[in-house]
Amino acid sequence: MIPSNLFEDLSPYLMLLRRIIRRKLPKPTILLEAKEGSRSPSPLTFVMIVSPEFDQRIPNAAVMARLGWCHGFQEMGFSYRIVSIFDLAKTLPTLQRPICWLSEADYRYLTRRNLTILKQYRHFVWINAWFRSEEKFYQEHNLPNLASLHWVRKRVLSSEPSFVFTISPYQGIEFYEQWEKQGVKLLSLPLAWDSLVYPENPPYVPEFEMIRIAFVGGYWKYKAKQLDRYLAPYSNILTVYGYSRWPYGQYGGLLPISREGSLYRQARVSPVINEPHVEVMGIDQNERVFKVLGSGGFAVTDAVPGYREWFSDEELLVPKNEKEFHEIIRVAFEDLDFNLRYRKAGQRAVKERHLYQHRAAQVLRTLNLAQVEEMP
Repeated sequence: MIPSNLFEDLSPYLMLLRRIIRRKLPKPTILLEAKEGSRSPSPLTFVMIVSPEFDQRIPNAAVMARLGWCHGFQEMGFSYRIVSIFDLAKTLPTLQRPICWLSEADYRYLTRRNLTILKQYRHFVWINAWFRSEEKFYQEHNLPNLASLHWVRKRVLSSEPSFVFTISPYQGIEFYEQWEKQGVKLLSLPLAWDSLVYPENPPYVPEFEMIRIAFVGGYWKYKAKQLDRYLAPYSNILTVYGYSRWPYGQYGGLLPISREGSLYRQARVSPVINEPHVEVMGIDQNERVFKVLGSGGFAVTDAVPGYREWFSDEELLVPKNEKEFHEIIRVAFEDLDFNLRYRKAGQRAVKERHLYQHRAAQVLRTLNLAQVEEMP
């Protein structure tokens, strides 16, 4: 039996070990450290805090979501800064009224000093699910254990965030119940369309003209469970882009971000497929739906009803099951008016409700800073 005070006795040594490991960690790769909005001077600074996993040269979903938030505040006229989590103590005091964004995972790298500094400023945190009997739930549904480390959760709470948020719809809020039970304010702030990266009218690219079904993303064992169910039947008309080939479909190579919007607009169909737990739990919907629709593409999701919280039946096609997904694909190819109607309605929806400016405005309202939003 492990003595109850063992970890307390070892804590000084664990702290020393963390310091040694931290010294060897790579710094985040930040290519753009500061950006001014249209206001001069800006009444506040949006601070995107990033950890070693952040590499601006690799435009994965986590990096693009963070940049989207920065662009949302920039489009509203505010300055933003991207700041290494190791530099909070020296950087935050130099900024004009900083409002900080960080993720739960970033807390693994917070030193005691930087944690103390963070507590002095408004900050909000992208958190993961936390609910009772979570390990049992994952086992029963044949999912990997997605639970965060308990000490990381405790550190998030100890920083006294203004609020925490999930990218999931409120329909799945039960999976975040323990955050609310700890007394912290919880919001739903979905991912959104970054119109600075994926323009409304992307340029025409001749090589995309004949693409029927397009997908940009990686293929790995966990997500393959969903990809195979929904996309493998279309291997002869599917074109995939990303860092590596898939076991089926035509491989188009690594696609520059500047051309991604053009692909979505020109492909006949751009499916939105999530990881397996998303369909089971209705949480963690990815960003693909927003950038496909924002670019003027035709999107159809996997069977994740939570999308109905954000889009109406006339704006986005959300099938009830695999069979209905395949029926939608068939109609999208045969009925061009149907295809065009959903492109227009979907793009209008994200312009009206799902820009990162909308998420930034919601943050300002939550922080009782709406008057700053309205300043000339």
